[in-house]
Amino acid sequence: MPSGPGKERVSTAQGHPRAIFQRAIERGNLLVAETTLRGEIPRPTLRDLLELTALIAQKDPHRHGRVAARWLRRYLDVRHDATVDDVAFVAVNLQALGGPHHGPALAVLRELADAVSNAA
Repeated sequence: MPSGPGKERVSTAQGHPRAIFQRAIERGNLLVAETTLRGEIPRPTLRDLLELTALIAQKDPHRHGRVAARWLRRYLDVRHDATVDDVAFVAVNLQALGGPHHGPALAVLRELADAVSNAA
């Protein structure tokens, strides 16, 4: 479809990139989630990045440490008033991803990500 004035962007049969990303997260499809986030979502939210971090912790554990550290850095970029106690709390929950306490840790991190996003 040609681009230009009056021309609308056509969505794929699968839908909007965010919906594709969310379905990939829900289904545990790391390849689709990463590809969609990197190629189709120009400004991922802290929550988007957390969801990908959690999925990587489950599906590709050898990458988990690096990805979790990047998420922590991103969290600190937006949470200017964070203390060392905050960092330790976030780090412990990031470390728990992929393990037996994955669910509770992810719930805590989701709350933190949402709180930071809502405050911005």
